[in-house]
Amino acid sequence: MGAYPQIADWNDDGLIDLLVGDTNGKITLFINNGTQGNPNLNKQGYVKAGSTDLNVGNRASPVFVDWNNDNKKDLIVGTDEGKIRLYLNSGTKSQPAFTTFSNLTSNGVDIQTSASASPEVCDLDGDGNKDLVVSDYNGYVYFYRNLGQDNAPAFSSREYLKANNTNMKIGSSYARIDIVDWDDDGDLDILVGETDAYINLFLNTSNPSAIDLPQPELPEQFFLAQNYPNPFNSSTTIFYQLPRPMRINLSVFNLHGQLVATLVNNLQAEGLHLVNWEANGAVTGIYLIKLTTDQFSETKKCLLQK
Repeated sequence: MGAYPQIADWNDDGLIDLLVGDTNGKITLFINNGTQGNPNLNKQGYVKAGSTDLNVGNRASPVFVDWNNDNKKDLIVGTDEGKIRLYLNSGTKSQPAFTTFSNLTSNGVDIQTSASASPEVCDLDGDGNKDLVVSDYNGYVYFYRNLGQDNAPAFSSREYLKANNTNMKIGSSYARIDIVDWDDDGDLDILVGETDAYINLFLNTSNPSAIDLPQPELPEQFFLAQNYPNPFNSSTTIFYQLPRPMRINLSVFNLHGQLVATLVNNLQAEGLHLVNWEANGAVTGIYLIKLTTDQFSETKKCLLQK
């Protein structure tokens, strides 16, 4: 058995509560009914997804964070299969509620570690946007740089964090990370637990990044990622990547092939792009998002639910 704790103010009452993921894939909530200086934690049962217990299969590693900057905390959960789930808060700030999930992606593909992914969310490279740091069963620690926006993260390819010019790695397995300014010098350091009961401390010796992070290379291929969120209500974000400057058309069609909205129709720079579709005038149903250039065309289905 194993426990994966996360400190969080679950009910927005100014007191620190506790989330604990377990090896059965569930997350137990403990609410603080004491005070800030004298916590009194009371077990509330498992966190729900809809009407049933939220369950990721095995080894739930939770993070409680406002993912889309809507002033409500969401759940990021690492899973034993090495993926990372995002549960957006469909409740309120003081009464979180979760239903469906989506897997976090990098360059349009699900993020995948060897096994037992343990995520942390922080601005590791100091650019003002939340990034993703993930450890795994093999003991490595990976960095996914946010090339999108703080309220709509879009991640680059995986980078190994470095320690003394080698890939950061613990001596055994099941790496579990925490990121904090350990030495109070204004930058983020990394703590990594492991199966052998050791705690490894990696001090940040370069400001603001914990390691020597290479600059992201220019993309080598086109892609149109799945819009997020999906399904969505009224607004969704569309991600696409271009390997060089070119004229593109990004449009939305209904299932009858009728044009619903033209979102982009001009020259675009190379790199990762994000576009919001405000579908206020559209009706509930399935739509086709189509990206077209002179060399490339791709279509994604999306579901609008009102």
